[in-house]
Amino acid sequence: MRHPIKFSIFVFGSLCLAGCATSGHDEQGPLSAIKPLAVWAGFATEPQQAADFVKESRTGKPLDYQPVGVTPADPKKKLKKLTPEQLKALEDDLEATRLKNAAAAGASQ
Repeated sequence: MRHPIKFSIFVFGSLCLAGCATSGHDEQGPLSAIKPLAVWAGFATEPQQAADFVKESRTGKPLDYQPVGVTPADPKKKLKKLTPEQLKALEDDLEATRLKNAAAAGASQ
């Protein structure tokens, strides 16, 4: 070996990074012996316990989330299609409101 000090630093750094990479849930993994050493040396941390109000607010049952990108089966509000006359009236009303707001803001358009 030509550079034993560089090699030692590399090995020590690798062990430190391996200790940081392990999680608290990986207690029986191949790197489980490195985690306590990394914590002792200050290169890794132990997970903190949750506060009492957090523990009390967790019900333990899985939450029911609405999937992303999925339309609900029964929408609460039924929308009706507008007739071409109603659509034109709506567009005219929106355009008039836009012009009124632009004039109030001092815009030239």
